[in-house]
Amino acid sequence: MDPTKPTSGNRPGNESTGASAVTPIAPGIRHAPRPENAPRPDRAGANDAAAESAAGEPIVVPTAPPVAGRAAPESESRPRRDLASQDIPILVVDDAKFSSAIIAKVLRSGGFTNVRFTNNPMQALRSLEKRPAQILIADWLMPSMDGLELTRRVKKLDESHDHFTYVVLLTARDDFDAMTNAFEEGVDDFLNKANLRAQLLPRVVAAQRIAARQNELLRSNRLLRKKIRELQTTDLVDPVTGLGNQKFTIERLSALLRETESRGGAACLLLVGINNLDVIEQQYDAAVIDELTSGISAKVRALVRPLDIVTHPEQNIFAVMMKQASLDSCTSDSFRRIFDNLYMHSFKTSEGYIPVVVGVNICAADASTGLPDARGFLQFAFEGLKKSFATGVINVDAFDAALASTVSAAPLLDDGQ
Repeated sequence: MDPTKPTSGNRPGNESTGASAVTPIAPGIRHAPRPENAPRPDRAGANDAAAESAAGEPIVVPTAPPVAGRAAPESESRPRRDLASQDIPILVVDDAKFSSAIIAKVLRSGGFTNVRFTNNPMQALRSLEKRPAQILIADWLMPSMDGLELTRRVKKLDESHDHFTYVVLLTARDDFDAMTNAFEEGVDDFLNKANLRAQLLPRVVAAQRIAARQNELLRSNRLLRKKIRELQTTDLVDPVTGLGNQKFTIERLSALLRETESRGGAACLLLVGINNLDVIEQQYDAAVIDELTSGISAKVRALVRPLDIVTHPEQNIFAVMMKQASLDSCTSDSFRRIFDNLYMHSFKTSEGYIPVVVGVNICAADASTGLPDARGFLQFAFEGLKKSFATGVINVDAFDAALASTVSAAPLLDDGQ
């Protein structure tokens, strides 16, 4: 037998059961007896781990230093199995120092280092507001606030911060109804205190996966909501020309018709259509078509008044909306300059100058004609634009409700543009 190796009944740090008050360590070496109330060396780290500040502030548990002159137990001499896939934040709320020490030791053995401890539920909530945790381990029964109330407040805090905290309650109860009620309150898991050493680590590893996945989903949802908000903004704008698209056209036309109804005057809608765009698209690629469309857009905006609203509701159509004093102001002579500057005008692109053939339709409505809804007004103007394409001249129409009813069944533009 190796005299330097302690026997099972005579290990360092354990009291000897023999008559001698001094336990031999090696031949010729003796040590002084341990005082009766001195802390046991193998519990020094646990006592330190459970210590909390007088103010109840969460503390991070340090690793217990090795005891001089004592061989490390087999469980400590083996390499630590790092079960923590990431350094997730964990908050432990427990007013019992002994169970806190066990939790600290178990979590440390699994590689979890980002662990905070407190014995005060209110302090835990303040800590979570400043720095959220992914896993909360709390005692069910505590003097100032029980685990269920703490869970309710944590879940409410999560909702306001768009965060998920996995809640594990420690309990000695086996009441099925109470546990069912706790699950309904938002508790995610239970752990009997008698099984802390055996079951805490696997439960925390599973909780880590669930919490990480839930928070990743929440992050993805935040990005999706942000993207939706951006799309709702850009959905009103044509990306090529920077003008409002069909949806924007409908919105502004509705506003113009409401203003006309309340203040009088006439709502005037001018459509400029590119009659030969289909032929041009067969000859040039998309980049050249975008150059041409941008050139036409700039030209139209340069030809109208500053307060007139120019939009691009369809690939081959531009719309100009304006308020006029009366129907007499909505004539071909009022907008001939636009037609003359666009008809058979050639626009410069990277492939050279491309001529376009345009049609122009003017549609007006006031109280005498009846004020239509925006879609009906726009559809009526589209039908008039076809006449301009066929004749090669400006077409002017006052809104006619009876005539509009015969063309209202014709499909408008895609709502999704």
